[in-house]
Amino acid sequence: MYRVAVIRGDGIGPTIVEETLRALCFLSDAMGLSITFIDAPAGDGALKEYGSALPSESISAIEKADACLKGPVGESAKDVIVYLRRRLDLYSNLRPARTYEGVMSNYGDVDLLIVRENTEDVYRGVEDVGRDYAVALMPFSRFGTERIARVACKYASRRRRKITIVDKSNVIMAHRFFREVASSVIRSAGEFTLDYMYVDNAAYQLVVNPTQFDVILTTNMFGDILSDEAAGVCGTLGLAPSGNIGDRYGLFEPVHGSAPSIDPRYANPLAMMLSASMMLEWLGDARNDAKAKGSAVLLEQAVRNVLSRRAVITPDLGGGSTAHEVCDAIINELKRWT
Repeated sequence: MYRVAVIRGDGIGPTIVEETLRALCFLSDAMGLSITFIDAPAGDGALKEYGSALPSESISAIEKADACLKGPVGESAKDVIVYLRRRLDLYSNLRPARTYEGVMSNYGDVDLLIVRENTEDVYRGVEDVGRDYAVALMPFSRFGTERIARVACKYASRRRRKITIVDKSNVIMAHRFFREVASSVIRSAGEFTLDYMYVDNAAYQLVVNPTQFDVILTTNMFGDILSDEAAGVCGTLGLAPSGNIGDRYGLFEPVHGSAPSIDPRYANPLAMMLSASMMLEWLGDARNDAKAKGSAVLLEQAVRNVLSRRAVITPDLGGGSTAHEVCDAIINELKRWT
């Protein structure tokens, strides 16, 4: 049995999380998985109701669960996701970007994975702000760099075995350290094609020739920025999932934010569902559970099929369907195979 903590979040979060849970419940019953969902309030709504963006009860529920499925939160995101990444040592942020049939893009065959170091760099929060100055440090450790490089090797070995390290090592000495340490790990790990790009060129190449990339290994801040760009290249942030993964825990969430200006009824739930698929795959790997792995494949394929038909899609993709209608379409796809 799996226990999954659920952060419903803010804005469109509660809607897309609810629809994703509906699809997961159907899939769980159909595949013979046993998943219990435990609510863990967090975000702006929790701050207003409980006086804390991440109440201690929510932290306890998350830590006792096997994984966490998180919707987007609003202005208190730093107090939720950044804190959880550090507390749970979720040092690896996996952000896939791929094109889908039926989704408008200038490219038809993008399939890349950004492996983002998730606990160091300027997002570590080592800062000092005075009246006339502000300083933010950019810490990198050998331990942290080596372990994220091993993650890049792990996933590249399942793909096309090509790794591109993206940094700004021609200007920043700390990035030169990151490149040298990561390169040493990758070279000793096996037969990988290894190349390098400065981040400004990588941003350009993502736009003009994204199909050249397989696995991008990069720093915390650059991974945050490039993954949004990659989602845009592939069509929309509404299809961009992610996993925050450590040695013993995984938290899965869409890349996009809470989008308070969007009517939640018409929010795109598919990035949330693809994040749930990543969660099932990770649980399957962690527990050697073929049912969980198979469920991950089925959910991802259902998303592909719904997108390719374009009969039931939300406004961001050019349609007029609600999140609830999209979930119905996903469940109808799953019924065909389970």
